[in-house]
Amino acid sequence: MKMLTRRFKTWGSLAICALLLFLTACGGNGGEKGANGSKPVAADDSGDLSGVVKIAVTGFPLDDGINPATGREAKGIKTLFEPFLAEHPKLSIEYIEVPQDDRKAKWQALLLSNSVDILFLDAAIDFYNQGFLMPLDDYMARDNWKANFRESLWTDNERLTSNSDGKVMAMPGGIITSTVVYDKQIFDDYGVEPLSDKPTAEEILQKAKQLTGTNPKTGKQTYGLFYNPKGSSHLNLDILSDGQGVEFGTIDWGNFGNSQLNFNTPAIKKSLQTMIDMNPYLPPGYEIGRGSENWGKESNTIAICLWCNNMDEVLKNKLTDRYVMTKGIRDKNDKTSFGTARVMSMAKESANPEAAWQTLKFLSGPEGQKFLYDNYKELPSWKDADWVKKEDNPYADQLLAVVEDTKNQLFPPIMFSTIRPWMADLISRAVHGQKYDIDSELAQIQEKVDKWVEEQKAINAQKSRG
Repeated sequence: MKMLTRRFKTWGSLAICALLLFLTACGGNGGEKGANGSKPVAADDSGDLSGVVKIAVTGFPLDDGINPATGREAKGIKTLFEPFLAEHPKLSIEYIEVPQDDRKAKWQALLLSNSVDILFLDAAIDFYNQGFLMPLDDYMARDNWKANFRESLWTDNERLTSNSDGKVMAMPGGIITSTVVYDKQIFDDYGVEPLSDKPTAEEILQKAKQLTGTNPKTGKQTYGLFYNPKGSSHLNLDILSDGQGVEFGTIDWGNFGNSQLNFNTPAIKKSLQTMIDMNPYLPPGYEIGRGSENWGKESNTIAICLWCNNMDEVLKNKLTDRYVMTKGIRDKNDKTSFGTARVMSMAKESANPEAAWQTLKFLSGPEGQKFLYDNYKELPSWKDADWVKKEDNPYADQLLAVVEDTKNQLFPPIMFSTIRPWMADLISRAVHGQKYDIDSELAQIQEKVDKWVEEQKAINAQKSRG
């Protein structure tokens, strides 16, 4: 069972970061075409839906089968919509399965050809900026829909709310977040006080140092900390900033060419140096994602895991009393770094907009979210989710608390294409005693950032002309 998911992956793959996440129709309810696509009809006309709604599905199977992550039977997306279609016998749904590897190209092709109504996306911003996605504010206002979701989610300018026009680009689905988990047994063995419910980075580093060494009870080597630089070094930039949060300028999510970004700062240098200085507290191989193979087991030797999101092993071994999850890492404003949701968007050029909206409402509403929780343990973004029970999801409260307190520290795309891989490489070189120079390399990274911003200006200028 995946407690948090950045999980925009194939049916047979693990969930994540997320937790990770991000159709024309025949006939149907119209509404006038305006500057923002189709406006909703004046009143809820959902009782008379007809025609076809086309849904591009990524990250979930269409048909019933066995979830390889749990070994249990799981219902597919087609089964999810059976009761909805029973209520609307004149409506049909066409499912388009989008493979994980080619998803971005497939989404683009579907939107360009007006062959899709609803899409499961990693993020909404790129397609929204290109004019492909429907702003959902009018629909939500008409149906009093927005208040049903956790308010903090709407701060995500990459997935849910455009900061260029303030419009909602997508509906939230399952929660995507990550936090800190610790092995209480190791703390007890050393006689170290457990982590606070919502620790600071300073507390984590202090206790990681105390918990690295020979366990006085077992005689085994223990390590105070684990994280994977390839997947989460960008989040460490935020938490290792003396509680101030990472600052690198401003991102214009509507036009990246207008962004003003500076990654060559003393604060970022300090965070990078701290990541290098943490090396003695981490197990061999951590720089390539290894060293945590016994996490979740009785034989574990890691005290604290940063950004841990796979709790399957803990649950399988019935060790939830031993492995304790915090409610995030707090900054000086008592905020956590990241908590968002999987997103589903509506195509702006849908030929059946009212039916598409009602289908999207069902998918993002209590029926859809309960289905995805029951079958895939997707934690709900729906505020009043009374179907989440502590006995079958003992970490739910902590994860949802992270989301409630999030500031949603977001990064521009160049972070993931260029900066994070460089940080992981820098850390690896430092671990192995190879040459590195933070000052000169940060200057080179800044040159790449400046070039990327200029390229975005050219791309946006071309879009404007086109």
